Amino acid sequence: MVGVSRMEKVVLVDDDADVRRVAEFRLKAAGYDVMTASDGEAGLQLIRAERPRVVLLDLMMPKIHGYAVLQHIRSDPTLRGVRVIVTSAKTYAADIQKAKDVGADDYLAKPYDLNLLVEKVRAALDAAGPRVTVRFWGTRGSIPTPGPRTIRYGGNTACVEIRCGSMIMMLDCGTGAREMGLALQREFEGRPVDVSVFVGHTHWDHIQGFPFFMPAYVPGTRLTIHSLRGSDKSLEKIFTGQMDSSYFPVTASDLMARLQFVELDGTVKLGDATVSHVYLNHPGMAIGFRIDIGKKSVVYISDHEPYHRLSGDNEHNRKLDREIDEFARGADLYIREAQYTDEEYPGKRGWGHSTWSDALESAHEANVNLLALYHHDPMHDDDFIDRVVSECRAAMQRRGMNFVCFAAADNLELTL
Repeated sequence: MVGVSRMEKVVLVDDDADVRRVAEFRLKAAGYDVMTASDGEAGLQLIRAERPRVVLLDLMMPKIHGYAVLQHIRSDPTLRGVRVIVTSAKTYAADIQKAKDVGADDYLAKPYDLNLLVEKVRAALDAAGPRVTVRFWGTRGSIPTPGPRTIRYGGNTACVEIRCGSMIMMLDCGTGAREMGLALQREFEGRPVDVSVFVGHTHWDHIQGFPFFMPAYVPGTRLTIHSLRGSDKSLEKIFTGQMDSSYFPVTASDLMARLQFVELDGTVKLGDATVSHVYLNHPGMAIGFRIDIGKKSVVYISDHEPYHRLSGDNEHNRKLDREIDEFARGADLYIREAQYTDEEYPGKRGWGHSTWSDALESAHEANVNLLALYHHDPMHDDDFIDRVVSECRAAMQRRGMNFVCFAAADNLELTL
């Protein structure tokens, strides 16, 4: 199935109307989707709303100076993959170096040649590599938690979508899979899609959205479901068994999609993506995934209890924990289960989950760029998760940790 082609988005922020008009015309002629803003404040709002691949940013602007806009971009995890080219009439070496120190990827002195502008944008896109988008459809653990107390972070259970070109990947298919399926139905107007599903383990909160994934009822859709073989039954029997008439009114035989079940024994190649897995410490069979696409990497570790916490702090267990850290080494995005606080853990020991401090330590040891706290406990409402994030960031500051930490939320989308 061929994916929808998209023009690359470019946002141009400059208070000079003539510069905006001429540059916009030339970039559109080169095939880019160009949006403009006339001051730093409007530009930042536009960048946050559109999440472009490239920003052309003037420095000396009203309302918010270009340096401040750049700092906001670099501190926002949802804008992590944005390439920024500073455009300015200031050509002092000190100004060029400062812009790059703040986070600019390139510097273009004004007045600039329009063909050189196009070359700079094209080079920025080439340096960024393929567009990889990650969208969270379900971030809750254990059981769905709808209601007014979970509006901001969401109440759907585990489901994450990864896109690169025409490739569509789903990590786990908890209740968030329903929302993902509906979005795909709208995007592709009911046409068949090709989705590769990777399931970390088959507990209810990670598979219960499968019968509600609407593309599965569309003839021509292809769903390839990857996971481990169960200890006493096949992957296919586990999935189709939840649609037995004792539990569900629609049987697996009613699904119109072509289903393929792949019991993993090594890495999987999907176009430009390589998917590898690692065993996790959770009751039953559980694995985490690493997706490498060009220079981009996403690591997904859900439902994992550190070995040293469960079985004693000794060198053997620390070695097993380090294997998880090595698996996540250098990830652009580390999606890590962090269900409990340290105070809650003693009463939950042996249930197969981590604390937020475990997630921080692993992210620090693995030297990742972004840490998404994931698999939120059903007892933790929005305000509780806000406090967890605040405590994480305070701990990071005390420890000198320099990655970006945030809490995953339903419908949050990132571009890497």
